[in-house]
Amino acid sequence: MSGLGATFNPISFAEGRFRRAYMGTWTKPLSKIGQWCVVKKSKETFTWKEKDWDTTKAVQEEAQTFADEFNNHFRTNYPIRFTEVNVLQVTSVPNLKDAPKLNEYVVTEDYIDGEFKKWCNNYGYVSEEAKTTAPSMPAFMHWSWYHTNGQMMIADLQGAKLTNSYLLTDPVILSDDDQFGCTDTGVEGMLMFFRTHKCNKFCSSLPAPTISDFIGIIPPFTLSMCSVAMPSVTNCTAYQQELKLTRPVKNAVLRTFRNVAARIQH
Repeated sequence: MSGLGATFNPISFAEGRFRRAYMGTWTKPLSKIGQWCVVKKSKETFTWKEKDWDTTKAVQEEAQTFADEFNNHFRTNYPIRFTEVNVLQVTSVPNLKDAPKLNEYVVTEDYIDGEFKKWCNNYGYVSEEAKTTAPSMPAFMHWSWYHTNGQMMIADLQGAKLTNSYLLTDPVILSDDDQFGCTDTGVEGMLMFFRTHKCNKFCSSLPAPTISDFIGIIPPFTLSMCSVAMPSVTNCTAYQQELKLTRPVKNAVLRTFRNVAARIQH
């Protein structure tokens, strides 16, 4: 199976809730010929227009911009990087179930050569390793929230720890207006993160909302429904259609976020 710029195995080697992944090799550019790559397609739909991947590309590029600023600010020994997304069209394909179709558009990126791990998702899950030996992962989420005055957060942090950096893929951006596609769980995803987050050496100086900030804002029954939903998306990506907060409650939570993010830390 091939596309314009890569050849790949039509049998997937991994999948999440949203995409399937196929192992491949680059056929161009010249600097990458023969190197491993990963081809990904949507599980639920066929992608016949290149622009349908625009949100995916924009999220990855925006996440890298945030990561650059985070790395420069904290000067960590292991800076955070994200893979670059390329959109390719499939030019040849066998007739196999679950394989990309002829002329379908897929995304392709460099293969991450390391032990793949999911440190955080987009609905409050933070792995034990992220809490102990990879503290920059939840700190990056917290910092991105603070950096945007409580209006955005980089989430769904997954990838590998390499010799001198973290290399991540498939991030999610949570936004105050749910503009970044079906995995943008918005202020509800941010709220669920802060329900479990414990600040570490990177983010201890940053403002953070606590449950007391939401007394009288979130109905107890609604918060209970969110808590029940958390285990169902542990270690995987949540979707917008699974959210529980009503728009008026989300707006109230966002106002609280902005007030908290504006606090001066002493």
